[in-house]
Order: sequence, then structure tokens, then C-alpha cells
Amino acid sequence: MAKEREKVGVCLNESTPREVAFMSPGNISLGDYVELEYENARVLGFVKSLSCSNRLFDNDFDFRDVNRLKEISRDHRILYGKISILGDVDKNMFIPRVPPPPGTDVYLASSATLKKVFGGSDEKKICIGSLLTRDDVDVYVDIDQIVSRHLAILAITGGGKSNTVSVIIEGMLEKLGSILVFDMHGEYVNFDYKIDGESVVKRLDLKLNPVHLSYREFRQFANVDDNSFIQDRYLKRAFKKVIDEISTGAIQVDAFWGRLLGELEHYKELASEKDSDIREDRKSIIGVINKVEDMRESYSELFDLFQRPIVEQIEPARLNVIDFSHVDEKIADIIVSHVLRNMLEKRKRYVHGYDGGLEFPVFSILEEAHILASSSARTRSKYWISRVAREGRKFGLGLCLVSQRPKALDVDSLSQANNMIILKLVEPSDQRHVQQAAEALSSELVEQLSSLNVGEALVMGKMIPVPALVKIKLAKGKMSGNDRSAVEEWAKIVKKKKALLEEIDSFYSNEEEF
Repeated sequence: MAKEREKVGVCLNESTPREVAFMSPGNISLGDYVELEYENARVLGFVKSLSCSNRLFDNDFDFRDVNRLKEISRDHRILYGKISILGDVDKNMFIPRVPPPPGTDVYLASSATLKKVFGGSDEKKICIGSLLTRDDVDVYVDIDQIVSRHLAILAITGGGKSNTVSVIIEGMLEKLGSILVFDMHGEYVNFDYKIDGESVVKRLDLKLNPVHLSYREFRQFANVDDNSFIQDRYLKRAFKKVIDEISTGAIQVDAFWGRLLGELEHYKELASEKDSDIREDRKSIIGVINKVEDMRESYSELFDLFQRPIVEQIEPARLNVIDFSHVDEKIADIIVSHVLRNMLEKRKRYVHGYDGGLEFPVFSILEEAHILASSSARTRSKYWISRVAREGRKFGLGLCLVSQRPKALDVDSLSQANNMIILKLVEPSDQRHVQQAAEALSSELVEQLSSLNVGEALVMGKMIPVPALVKIKLAKGKMSGNDRSAVEEWAKIVKKKKALLEEIDSFYSNEEEF
């Protein structure tokens, strides 16, 4: 741990208001926070690069003298580096307009200074861990800024994403947050977390009432694509007519399927008439009837005409989970886009004072975000993720994109996340993709990502005063997303098989004795 106000270097002649070159006798490390005092300001800086120089090794020397040079050169080693100017600690991290003068002393930042910058005096903040280089300094992030400016959590597989998401969830729940998780692998269904002895996890029914779908969503289920113009025309006409009849009370909701197919059959009969103007459409109408019947049968377990909309099932101060582990990506895409669309519309209704709105803000977490917000595939979810990211802050809808494949994540969606927690990233293509989406991510910070250990992260954005390298704390709640031990499971199955064989041998031995 660093000593308070320990002098570690001096500024050199190369400086700008945002960056200064310095030299040090060697008692400083890459990623350290430092303090500089100039222009009546106490300025915090971050050591972004370091190199080592020793003049004794600059001149020609006999290689046989290396060991002797090592012995006498210890006092001649000098570190050179650059410091990013982060801002005036006492003036809301405002960056002075003039650079540090050459000769300005550089001190390791005191614990008091760092706690003032990264501390949690505000009730809207939650602790996510401690500074990587100073474990005595806890790091807090602002929940309001996370919800209003969105968040991306990125890392390689096994880098600590699930634990980081859990830490964010637990912190928000402690602040009575309303959270919705689109759970692609069923990791959060059994999330074990209680407040005042009561579980705060609610599993939402993965059921859809087709009456509450938009026509575009309904059409996706029916496999009627954009190029099927004739099928689209008749299906849209029939769907909207039946929905209007239900909304006006002309028919009951349980008559939906029969009435829809009846209307399509009516179009088929009209097309079958000898002098019909739509005779050429008969084949297409038969095709769309077959698709609706297949749709009804294929998704019989998913559709429920008496099911409440998913958005109306979301409860405040709860971890609301939609488990997608048993459905394919097509269904997940339709449901995620359906829920995001409805949440945005209902929050708009509430904020504008209309009835039937969603009364509380919701923070949505999308696991495996690269699947539904893909850089290559076209999905409805990607459109609504972008809509919520752009408009959600006005209506209290926050979004968290979680992915271990950043380069496969839509860059436009990623760029909407003004907050990022980036754990270990090794592939240069992933690093470049993230840097392209995050303007504040410098090449020096990118270089840090491959050297991070599990659970270590670069935290940056509106939720934190300045970028920080953080050791994410361990979440309290248990979840089912941890790595499985193949060795343990092999041993368990062999032990079980061996016990069964012994039981069979014992049974037959007793039979023979009898």
C-alpha cells in the first residue's frame, strides 16, 4: 500500500492540459494514481505508460562486464512515462486549462484523495469493488447514470462477467431497483438473494397472448416474410379485423384462432368464385392459411389467449427473470423485441400522464447480447435495443448489454452504452471493436485489457468520475452460471456406476445363499 503523499517523480518539459511527461526514480507502477499541485489546483492523474532507462547501458561496453554494470547501476535506473490528467479533485474533476509546469512534483495519490473521488457519499451509488492498485479504496458507481446512460459488460468467457452482473444486480436491489433479465441460459432463475429474509427473484411466465402482439411480431411467428406480399396483405387484413372485434367486444378473446382462420377461409372462398377479381391470389391465401395452422400447432405451448402481457407481470423492487434456455433464437428475438417495445410505449404513457402505463423505471439486462444485437444478422431486437438506448433515458428505461464476443455485437447498439465495464479481452479484433464504439477508450487503456486477471476490469463512463482499473468484488447471491468441473462429474458418475454394480453383485450373492 502506498504511503500518504509519497513523492514519486517530477514533470518534464513535454506537457498538455490533458497529458504530461514525467520521470521517476522507480517507486511507481503502471496504473497508479498520482497527485500534482499547480494553478492553485489539486489535480488527479493516472500513469498511462512507463519505460525504463539507464545511462550506463547507453554506451559501448564489453558484454563480460554486464554483471558488474548490474551491481553499480541500481542507483542510475530512471523511469519515464506519461500521466493522463483526470481533473481537479476539489472542483468536480474539472481539467485545468493550462498544463503542469516543468518541474512540478508528482506524488502518489493519498487514500483520502482517492476515496473522495471514488467514494459513495451519494445515496444513489453502489460499491462494485476496489481499485486494482489500491485495495483500501472502494469504488462506487452511480445507479442513475447507469440507468439513464446504459451499460455494457464485456469480457472473454470466464473473465468474470456473470459475477460483475450479479454485483450490479445486488447493488440495485439494495436500492429497491426494478430489474428485468433476459436470461439466455437460465443462469438467473435460481439466483439466491434475499432482502430481509425474503427472496427478491421472480420468474416471469414465458407465455405470449397473440392478441397482444403487434402485427409484425405475429407475422414473424407465421413465417410470412417481407417478400410474401400477397400473403402479408391478407394476413394483415384478417389479423387487424379480428383484433378490432376483440377490442370492441364483438367477440371474446378465446375465439381468436377460429375467427382468424375463418376470415382467411372467407378470402379463399371469394378467390374461388369464377369471376372473382382476386382469383389469382387463391394459392397465396391457401399458403397463409397453412402457415397460421402450422404456427398455432408449433407454438401451442407458448401461446395462451388468457395470459397477461409480460410487461404487466414485472414487479418493482424485484429481479424479474425471463428464462430463454428452452427456446430457440427466433422466439427469443420476437419476445425480447415485444417486451422492449411494450416497456417503452407504457413508460411513455405513464410519463405523459395517460392510463395504462408502466409506473416505475426498469433496468433491463440482455445476456448474450451479440446474438440478438448482432453486427451481422438482422433482428427485430436490434431495432428495439437501439430505440430504448436512444429514448429510454427520458422515460426511466435502462439497458445493459452483456457479451463475451464484442466484435459480434452491433457497434451502433454498443456505442449507445455510455458506461462500460470491460474485463479481460485478448483478441485485438474485440479490442478494436470496443474502442471504435467508445470514444473515451484510449489505446493505452486498450493495452491493459489483455493483461487483466479474472474479475479485474476497466470501469469507465458517466457512472464513475474518472476511468478506473477495479477488482470487482464477489457477489453474495449464488447463481447457476459457474463453470462445471468435468473431472468432478466424471468421478461422480464412475462412483455411482461402481456402487450400482456392487449393489447388483450383493443382490445375486444373497440370492445364491438363499
